[in-house]
This record gives sequence, structure tokens and C-alpha cells, in this order.
Amino acid sequence: MNGRPLEKEKTGVIFDLDGTLWDSSYQVGIAWRELFGRFDVGVEVTKERMAVMMGRTVPEIGEIILPHVEPERRSRILKACCEEECVRLNKYGGSVYDGVIELLPELAREYSLFIVSNCEDGYIQSFMNYHGTAPCIKDIECIGRTGLHKDGNIKLIVERNGLEKAVYVGDTERDMHAAHSAGVPFIHAAYGFGRGFKPEYSIGSFRELPELLKKVFKE
Repeated sequence: MNGRPLEKEKTGVIFDLDGTLWDSSYQVGIAWRELFGRFDVGVEVTKERMAVMMGRTVPEIGEIILPHVEPERRSRILKACCEEECVRLNKYGGSVYDGVIELLPELAREYSLFIVSNCEDGYIQSFMNYHGTAPCIKDIECIGRTGLHKDGNIKLIVERNGLEKAVYVGDTERDMHAAHSAGVPFIHAAYGFGRGFKPEYSIGSFRELPELLKKVFKE
């Protein structure tokens, strides 16, 4: 920082969503299970199976769990699943990690906050709508709106918000690689879904994030 004080509008904390701010796998699993039954695809959807899929793009999930379904039909099924999951999440919400609701307003007083996720449009909004976090979040982006993967959307957030300093907080090794590709430091949410890799920074609880951010932005 060359001795300059942090400027909130130019210092950004960009969050992943699944495994970082919440775990929506229960409600998502219900939505997908209902739609898979309706479309009679012969695949069982469990909370555990959906948890493994969190963080992947919807087309990637489709290739893994519906490889036997013709691509055009698979696309229609996945679109219906995404629409249904947003309906459920707007109605019931997800399981928000400890400290998130309490600390996001506190962080928003110090930094500009953003969300970048590998989801379809409407999914991030369901988190903000149900859990009342919209006032804390300055901007969001996802592959469903831009067609860009996570590194491209992180870059887009940085560029269009004029950020001079930014960090990406996520839970998987893919998140780490995306952050590095976008040229920003990475903080591993070790309480999330990702395991077995070596990030430069790590938190065992969301409550540890405020103090770690002070360190990261001073370096």
C-alpha cells in the first residue's frame, strides 16, 4: 500500500458463495430431486451428492450426473432445476455459516464487498434476498450472466469497480486457481467443501476473516 491508508471504494473483498457464505445443498437437493423425478431421468439426488457438486458450473454438473441424457434435453432439465432451486432458496434460504450475517455489515463499513460464483443468474440474488445481505454487497457476477468462468468474473468485478486492492475468499482449490489467474490473493474458507490443498491464507471460521483481512491488505 506504500503507506497510503486503505480507501473503502478501492479495496474489495470478493466472496465465493457456496461453501464460503452458505451451504444451500439441502434445498438445492430437494429442488433437483423433484425435477429429476418429474423428468424421469433415473438418477438419485442426495444432499451429500449435491454438496460434492457445489462450486462447479451447471453444465459441468450436468455432464457428471446426467451423462446418459441427450445434451439438448439435459440443458432443458438443468434450466428447470436452476429455476426451481431459486424458488426454494428465495422461500426457505440456505444454511448460512456462523458469523456471516453478523459480520458482513461490519466488513461493508471497511471494504467494498462483492460476490462471484459459478452459478446461474438469480442464485446469488436468492442468498441476498432471503438473508437480507443485499445492502452489504456492492456488485455481483456469475457465469450465468457473462458466460465467463470465475477468474474472468473476478477480473470483471475488479475492473468495473476500479479496485486497487482485492482479495478472493473461497473454499476450493478451483477458487484458489481462479483468484491467482485473476491476479488477486486468495483466502481459503477451510470450513467449506474444499480440502487437500495449500493456500497462502486460511480461516477456520468466518469470524476469523476481519483480522486476517487487515493483515492481507497491509502486505
